[in-house]
Amino acid sequence: MRITRDEARRIALLAHLAFDDASLDRMAEEMTKILTYIDQLREVEGGGQAILPVVESEGQAILPAVEGGGQAILPVHSTPLRDDEIRPGIAREKVEANAPAWRDGHFLVPKVIE
Repeated sequence: MRITRDEARRIALLAHLAFDDASLDRMAEEMTKILTYIDQLREVEGGGQAILPVVESEGQAILPAVEGGGQAILPVHSTPLRDDEIRPGIAREKVEANAPAWRDGHFLVPKVIE
């Protein structure tokens, strides 16, 4: 698929981007390369398996309906998160003892804006 300068200009306007003519030509060329690459990926044979986009939903990868109907749902591994738990804070006296400057329960910081 070939992207023309006019199409690149329209896309740039939709994205609120400003390009001069040389940059528009370069962007049209780059977008054409990207779309050509996507077309090549679509043509790749997957050993009898269709290459399908994956949509992640609530920790699962969902493959769109394939021949024979139905969807394939696969688990997606994610980084485990620890449970939220209430823990005691640091005693105010310890914080005050380690503060470089402290007054009336607050840190004192140097003035940086005149």
